[in-house]
Amino acid sequence: MILRDIILFFLIQIAFISFAHAEAYMEGKNGWKWNPKWWRFRLPGGYWYTAYHVYIYVFTFPILIMLPLVAHGWEWHLFYVLLFSWCIGSNLADFLWFVVNPLYPLKKWNPRQTRWYPWITVGTWHMPQAYVIRFLIAFLLLIPILRAWTMW
Repeated sequence: MILRDIILFFLIQIAFISFAHAEAYMEGKNGWKWNPKWWRFRLPGGYWYTAYHVYIYVFTFPILIMLPLVAHGWEWHLFYVLLFSWCIGSNLADFLWFVVNPLYPLKKWNPRQTRWYPWITVGTWHMPQAYVIRFLIAFLLLIPILRAWTMW
């Protein structure tokens, strides 16, 4: 179980890393708003979520990541591992977009220059709100994952 979980986790992270490169190439310097023809919906605080991101992060990635449940059958532990991997991978892909994008470099990863999502600020520390939420979910999922590992 432990080896399977680790392999799945790393395969999912590799997929997200690959996607970060492709997304940076597609979006260039424009980030979330690179195609004005897409439908969007407003989030609280005046932020927008685009059709592209709904399709990728709400439908496509979760469906692909859940394929092991279809192949293996439902198992809560496997579900927790896959959801944990999605939470970490989503944060990783979004952050790497800034690392690999020469047209919108990492130095712009801050609330002043990257305004397409809400940020949490504590003193001089800044983090996108979605990252914090996904890290919290991942942390909560890690508890039953590690508990199952220690039972073996």
